[in-house]
Amino acid sequence: MFIKLVKISLIAFALIVCTVTFAYAITMEGQPAIDFKLPGLFDTSKVYSLSDFAGKVVLLNIWASWCTGCQAEMPEFISLADEFKDKGLVIVAASVDNNAAKAVDFLKGLESKTGKNLNFTVLYDKDKKIANDYKPRGMPATYLIDKTGKIANIFPGSFTTANIGTLKSAIGALLK
Repeated sequence: MFIKLVKISLIAFALIVCTVTFAYAITMEGQPAIDFKLPGLFDTSKVYSLSDFAGKVVLLNIWASWCTGCQAEMPEFISLADEFKDKGLVIVAASVDNNAAKAVDFLKGLESKTGKNLNFTVLYDKDKKIANDYKPRGMPATYLIDKTGKIANIFPGSFTTANIGTLKSAIGALLK
């Protein structure tokens, strides 16, 4: 009986945590994006902040090299960066890997596999600051931030050639 009560309590607690996290993510739309200061993944001596991209539309992606959805969508971001490079879109991908070398290895392998150079900013969030601040519902998570610095859209999950049109439409609307 005691074990059953503990199981029920744990399930109830997990449901409450999930509900609160989901509600927090939803309420972030329309709110100012949370600023950050993070080093570049490839050059840790260079530090970036969200405010560096003020006045631009920013696609902020939280990812990790172990995440299969993250791996699948990275080529889409290379294509997006090419498509919108002269229109005011900035793509910032923040790796939350425990080991930066794994993220670097994945991205170098991606360049070799696709034959395309990485053409967007990649940061390293060793301490998971972005994940703690933005509280994504899963991995990957993408936040589209408008020119005024407000979160316009939140996209949980990965983008593929099948659903990238939704993101492109949202980007296009913000760039007008």
